[in-house]
Formats: sequence, structure tokens, C-alpha cells
Amino acid sequence: MTTWKLSPQYKKSAVEKMFFYKEGKVITIEQGYRWGTFSVESDTRPLTDEELKNEDGYELSSIANDESWEMWSLDDGCWLDIDSGNHITTSTDVEEFEEAWERDSYEGVEALGWSQDDTEYFYHGPLALTNEDTGEEFLGEPEENVSVGGVPQEKTEEQLRVELDELIATMPEVPEPEVTDWFPAEIDPVRDGQYQILTVDNPNWPFPMYGVWTSGQWNISTVTHWRGLAQPVDHK
Repeated sequence: MTTWKLSPQYKKSAVEKMFFYKEGKVITIEQGYRWGTFSVESDTRPLTDEELKNEDGYELSSIANDESWEMWSLDDGCWLDIDSGNHITTSTDVEEFEEAWERDSYEGVEALGWSQDDTEYFYHGPLALTNEDTGEEFLGEPEENVSVGGVPQEKTEEQLRVELDELIATMPEVPEPEVTDWFPAEIDPVRDGQYQILTVDNPNWPFPMYGVWTSGQWNISTVTHWRGLAQPVDHK
């Protein structure tokens, strides 16, 4: 049986996504790492050259021969996002969770009644697969395309997102407007205007859409939930 190791060719391309549950509510923590390595025991090569290109992102759950990847290492966490995982999780839930996580990590959120039941791992961008017995390495992108003088020539979408997040973190913080909790579509907004909405086809926050409520109806017929500003806007 051969040991195979799998890593991203680019840094900041390994992601851990944890799911926390409480009374039907869901909160996710997405943690990015500069480097990550997973391993598997297999008599055959687990990924083809085409699969190593990894154009759509690779989830490190199991491979075709039903043998699961095992974490070898995740190094140097470089970003972390906490978000609501479904529409019944309120902004207050997320704020309390963030405060508890920053203060006491797992123990803090467990004290609030949250339990971590699922974790997913992803690689973005081209991959490097190594046969630990022979030292042979297979790359999703040829080395000459990966770097010139050690400088990457192409960057994955995930890398660009991380670098943008790091840039934003250095900018002065602008307070975001307070928003209401989610209301079901059976409850009508009091005022005409634009609202964040969830629809039948787009049911889960944090991927919002926007809809317009006017003359007693929505401009989108499949609205299931909506929310707006918690305080009126001062236009003076």
C-alpha cells in the first residue's frame, strides 16, 4: 500500500469549513490556511493529471476507491469568516457567537449551546500529488508556469479573495447599518422600498438577493423571507 500526499501548489488555497448547530440554527466558520497537506493509503494513483488541475475546487472527503483522505497538516491560518448558515439564524446569534469565539474559542460557543457536528475541507487551484514511497511528484500545473524567480505568475480566485480581505482589514472600519431579523413573506413590509430577500431558489444566507416591495407586492414572486434596515435612514 502506497502513501500519497496532496497539497495545493499555491499558498492560501487550503480551507476548513466548520458547521455549528443549535436548535435548528446553523453558523459556519470558514478558516483559510497558507498551506495544507492531506494523505491517503492507496495501491493506485488517487488523482489523474486532469483532476490535479482542480479548476472547480476539490473537497477532501473521499476518493473513488472509497478510502478517505486524512489531515496531515494545516499551517498558518491567515483568515477566518463567521457567517449564518440558514435563514432562522439571526444577526444577534452571529454577534454572540463571534464574541464567544474570540474570547474562548470552542469552549465559548459550546457554553452558548452550539455544537460542532460537521467539518469540510477544500483545496483551490492546481494540486501537487506526491508518492511518498518513490518521491515522484505529479503537478496540476507545470512548475515553469507556477513561478518565475519564486514569484507566482497566476493566482487562484481564492488567493485574490484572501489578498483583498487582507487589504480591507487595513482600511478604516465603516460601521454597517443595523438590519432587522428575517421576516417570513406572509408578513408584509410597512414601507415600499428595497429589501434583502431569500427566495425558493436562493434559500440560504449569507448569499443575499435584493427585492423591491411596492404597491403591496414583491417584484419577485418566489420570496420566502425578507429583512430591512432596523432604523430609518436620515436623509438630511
